[in-house]
Amino acid sequence: MSDLATLPTAPARALERDFRLLWIGSGISQLCGMATVVAFPLLAARTLGATVGEVGLITAAGYLPWLVLTLPAGVYGARLRPRTLLLLADLGRAAIVTMVPVLAATGHLALWHLYLSNVLVSCATVFYEIVYLSMPPRMLPKDRLVHGNVRLQMARAVSLAFGPAVAGFTVQVLGPERAPLLNVGGFAASAACNLLMRAQIEAPGAAPGTAGRATGLWAELAEAFRFVARRPVILASIAGSALGNCCFAAYEALVVLFLADDVGVAPGTLGLLIGSVGIGGLVGAFGAGRVARRLGTARAVWIPAAVCAPAGLLLPLTRPGTGLFLFLSGALLFHAGYAVFTVGQATLVQLLTPADLLQRTVACVRFVSRGMLFVGGLVGGALGSLFGPRLGLAVVMLLWIGAPLVTASSRLRFWRDIPPTE
Repeated sequence: MSDLATLPTAPARALERDFRLLWIGSGISQLCGMATVVAFPLLAARTLGATVGEVGLITAAGYLPWLVLTLPAGVYGARLRPRTLLLLADLGRAAIVTMVPVLAATGHLALWHLYLSNVLVSCATVFYEIVYLSMPPRMLPKDRLVHGNVRLQMARAVSLAFGPAVAGFTVQVLGPERAPLLNVGGFAASAACNLLMRAQIEAPGAAPGTAGRATGLWAELAEAFRFVARRPVILASIAGSALGNCCFAAYEALVVLFLADDVGVAPGTLGLLIGSVGIGGLVGAFGAGRVARRLGTARAVWIPAAVCAPAGLLLPLTRPGTGLFLFLSGALLFHAGYAVFTVGQATLVQLLTPADLLQRTVACVRFVSRGMLFVGGLVGGALGSLFGPRLGLAVVMLLWIGAPLVTASSRLRFWRDIPPTE
């Protein structure tokens, strides 16, 4: 199989420059994107009178397209140039999110508009992320792949660390109706970075070695599914990611109302507390390369997360005043371990997958793991309705401990480093 990281599609220096632009643009987009994560639940609950279960449906609606579009996106997205898809996704998301403040300003905003906005934005995000996650092996040499994945995880960690704080204060100053405009600015910045790229990376379907291969949606998906089904390590990795994502979406559905109503914090403080999740992720992302060198790339996938995960049980113990430090400390430790877990999971799939199958394999992985985000949103809403946000959050954090252990149930637990092929 050909290695797309070594294909002479563009000079290596130009590719690394474009990777930096991809990293910066997506990082800004993710940072500003936290505005809707904070604003939409508050807008639904306080302006539109939504219940806890209805707020959970907002989260679930945003993840529904991962169940419907991921597999087709992995096939059809590979037939267009990556930059074209990334640009269309950014522009489409900016236009969709703009409609929420416009509808709110004209007095026509309804709860179903928030559901629809999250669904449509997520449709574009499906295509964006599948392309985005398949780019590092095509832009960087293999010896810099872990470093590249660390940088992408750092961008996500920065958004989780500082995005909620920025979003919280934006909501506090502008109100939840106008705060989504911050998200629009992030998508515009990402699109601008895309336009500054110089290297012309061809669509994966145009790569050498793909000619004569069976075409058609189901034939190409079947090839990727057969590949994944024959690799127990990748299957265990998918299962661990699926459980982790299910719990993450349930956490998202509960945490804003838990902090706002049960603990009684103001929007600005709420943003700072949720941002502590990202600070932990940032610490973990900074240390992921060093951890991989010390433990080995395979051990780093699951050991740090398994050690740090029990700290998440401190979150539902949060109380007003000094009790807020329970949330801060628990979130910092928990997500530091999971940042290393995320870097390791991405590197695992990239190293064990042939280049011409990578985008479709990423789609298969995302179909299962991201599809569980939809389930998690429903689970979070149901737990909040049945037991209240505090007890529901406790159940979620307890289940989340199992994700790295599921990943380690394969032969991965006996490896020190991830081999080039399984």
